[in-house]
This record gives sequence, structure tokens and C-alpha cells, in this order.
Amino acid sequence: MRHQGPCTPRHVAAAGAVLALALALTGCGGGDKKKADGKTGPPPPASTPQPESEATAAPGATSLKSSGGLRKPVTYGDKISVSVAGIRYVRDKAKGPGEITGQQLTIFTLRFSNGSGAPLDLNKVRVVARYGPKKTQASPTSYANLNDFYGTVAAGGSKAASYAFVLPPAGYKNVVLGVSFDDKHKTAVFAGSLRH
Repeated sequence: MRHQGPCTPRHVAAAGAVLALALALTGCGGGDKKKADGKTGPPPPASTPQPESEATAAPGATSLKSSGGLRKPVTYGDKISVSVAGIRYVRDKAKGPGEITGQQLTIFTLRFSNGSGAPLDLNKVRVVARYGPKKTQASPTSYANLNDFYGTVAAGGSKAASYAFVLPPAGYKNVVLGVSFDDKHKTAVFAGSLRH
């Protein structure tokens, strides 16, 4: 009689199949108990939008006075309007990437009011500031906890956001702010002067 050792290949394969079946059944069991208890774990945290007061806050900023052209709202035929709700300046304390200590920033708070009967999409808002006789484009910058526009505004609602630009006081005599938000409406243009 020939001795083949403790395990033959056929025994090893059979044992492996039994082990795989046992593991599969064990892994599949217990799921019904979780469903029967009605416990599925804690719900995911709700995403809460940043309050408007935080989205437009600029710690240490001082209000600027402006001529009427910068404060006159632009209203479209469908009753959507854009306005400059506030203009401030602040000396940057350089806490974020690319910020320069002591650089003066000008902050424009804009407000969209939706008088139309449909939601207003603000995900494509683009704000450009220009200054001086040559209409030099001001560099946008991040400051504090300012947020751009995003999401939608329900019919009858409004939403504000602030944008900070490196706009030197020497350019305050001639400031132009352009706000575009979709392909259906012309760019809202605000022009005038600023002073302390």
C-alpha cells in the first residue's frame, strides 16, 4: 500500500470549499437582525449653509462712501435685480495663502433679489472690478471667511455675498464693477467713485 502523506489534493480542495461556504454564510447572516431592529446607525450630519452674516463678514473692515452709480440697483425685465449692498475696505493681515500683510482690500457686498416666478441659479456668478482712468482690472483675493455666490435663490427670495479685491485708494475716483450670472441677462454694471 502506498502512503500519500497526511492530506491528498482532493481532501485539501474539499476542505477549502467547506471553509469558503462557511465564511460566506457567516458573512451573510446577521443582516436581517439589523433590519428587524430598525437601527441603521446615526444619520449623516445635515449640511447647513453658512449664515449670510458670516458669508459677508469682514472683520476690521470700514465702510466707504460711494457715488450714486455704485449704489443704483440693476433690475431686469423678469424682476431679478442685482445691487451693491455695501462697500468696505480693510488692511489685510495676511492669514491665507497669497495674502500680503498691509495690502488694502476693497470689499463689495452684492445682493441678488429674485422677483421672478422661478428659482435663480447663482452658481455661475462672475464679479470683475476695474479702477482708474485705464480701467485696470483689480485682482480678486480671498479674505476672512467671505463666500462667493452659490446655489439658488427661490422666487421672492434674496441672497448676499461679498467679494474682496486689491483695489488701491488711488483708483477710487473711477470704479466699475461688473456682475454676470448667466447667458440670458446682460452684465450688471455699477460705476462711480469711492471715498473714505
